[in-house]
Amino acid sequence: MPHRPRPLLAIRLIGPAETVTVQKRYLTAYYAKCYGDTAICRTSTHPASHTGEVRVYLTITRKETPPR
Repeated sequence: MPHRPRPLLAIRLIGPAETVTVQKRYLTAYYAKCYGDTAICRTSTHPASHTGEVRVYLTITRKETPPR
């Protein structure tokens, strides 16, 4: 199994779709500004248990530097 590096930060948001979508946009922009070109921000969105709610996962991982 390939080695997967531990994320720098992992965030889970669960709540009303409108609220979570706004927060996802804000947090993605914020962490992109904080980490710049040194990290990758990935997001995934899934339905939540309650009607009208979603789950969003944000994962910040360090960019791998290619070997020289």
